[in-house]
Amino acid sequence: MLSSMRLICALLLAAVSIAAVSPKRRPARFREKTIATGLQLGYQLVAVDLNGDRLPDLIAIDERGSELAWYENPTWRRHTIVANVPRTINVDYSDIDDDGVPELAILYKFESKPSASIGVIALLHHDGDPRNPWKLTEIDRVPSAHRVRFADLDGHGRRTLLMAPMVGLASTPPAYEAPVPIYVYQPDQWKRRLASDELSGVVHGLYPTDWDGDGRQELLTASFAGQRLFRPSPDGAWPSTAIAQGAPEPCPKCGSSEVAMGHLGKQRFLAAIEPWHGHEVSVYRETPAGWIRKVIDDSFVNGHALAVGDVDGDGMDEIVAGYRGAGYHLYLYDALDKRGEMWDRRALDDKIAAVDCKIRDFTGDGRPDIACIGASTGDIRLYENLGK
Repeated sequence: MLSSMRLICALLLAAVSIAAVSPKRRPARFREKTIATGLQLGYQLVAVDLNGDRLPDLIAIDERGSELAWYENPTWRRHTIVANVPRTINVDYSDIDDDGVPELAILYKFESKPSASIGVIALLHHDGDPRNPWKLTEIDRVPSAHRVRFADLDGHGRRTLLMAPMVGLASTPPAYEAPVPIYVYQPDQWKRRLASDELSGVVHGLYPTDWDGDGRQELLTASFAGQRLFRPSPDGAWPSTAIAQGAPEPCPKCGSSEVAMGHLGKQRFLAAIEPWHGHEVSVYRETPAGWIRKVIDDSFVNGHALAVGDVDGDGMDEIVAGYRGAGYHLYLYDALDKRGEMWDRRALDDKIAAVDCKIRDFTGDGRPDIACIGASTGDIRLYENLGK
């Protein structure tokens, strides 16, 4: 009798343990839809409502093309924003004039080698109908201009333009040792001001986020220095704090390439692609001793796509990540516990060389969908969330 009771207790404990770490029984289901094909080399995807119908449209950055175009939700009809912008590498948006349609900041004529790069920074304004060609106004030129982001630094809704080149002007491979500037442009005169030049090597990610929860955004960066947080102060200084080292190998196989913040309930975490264009998906958990790194996947080849969002509505964010190298895959990672110590991986697609993804409600049904752009596959795909 005692032996039977012990066996029953052991089985119950095993069942509880398995339930604690097993994948969710009813994960979100997705229906794949191709939005566009024929891009020469997809690079970035911007999700923003351009036609005022409260559904996110998609701006596609084609690194090898010469036009910037957007795709109108829900028909996904293509509209040319501007032509003759070769080697476009990055775009961000902000409704600077408060007319309900955002303006766009664009970086084009990019090359990773500064001596071969013009690096145009420009603004794009619509003419009243965003379906018509937009007006381009150049504001600056910085060789290897690579990342551009609008950020609300003072919490008043007035968004400042931030831009960083990929490498410093005097850099040479493989370590690219040279200061990499972060520049600030205020939306009045659009004059360049240096925020910081303490980073070196390759700077790959700029991630504005309200780190302190005070309504003002800080700047989280991903670079050879790992992840650093820059806190702009009223006197114009940009002091920074090291968050995490990233991949611990010698450069150029060091640091972080992409970074995004998520939440598991009230507990925040960081997701990262590491090292630069690397093979690892890492998760960082916040603890009293600092941010603890855990590699949840090391199978990537030229990792690039990264997005975080709660796709199944359980209050815990999932990670979408993909790589564009040989054998390309797109995956969804689901935390199996609220501490983020264990993650389940599920394949979303093996036909897209995903280089960027966005998680938004594209269909208006209240469920977050996933949109991704492919590099060598030259496509845009929507993964419609069908619920559980």
